[in-house]
Amino acid sequence: MGICELKAKKGLIRVSSQQEGGKIKSISITGDFMVFPEDVIWEMEKGLIGLDINEKSIKEAVKKYLSIAELKGSTIDDFVEVIMCSLKGE
Repeated sequence: MGICELKAKKGLIRVSSQQEGGKIKSISITGDFMVFPEDVIWEMEKGLIGLDINEKSIKEAVKKYLSIAELKGSTIDDFVEVIMCSLKGE
């Protein structure tokens, strides 16, 4: 299991992930960051399962979910960075 944390402008983003066969097997995104509505994070976690582990596909998926949300003190790139970090850390 890979775990990575990123201190965003306002808040900590923590990602735990597992991979199998070059794809995301499981992922958990937690922390004290602010995203509204909050359920976007849970939907994004479900949407990331099974994705190929490459920055382009992960960035597209994260952007799909977070572009409809309001982010306070963090960016889409922050989330992509910490997700990629957790996947490389396994």
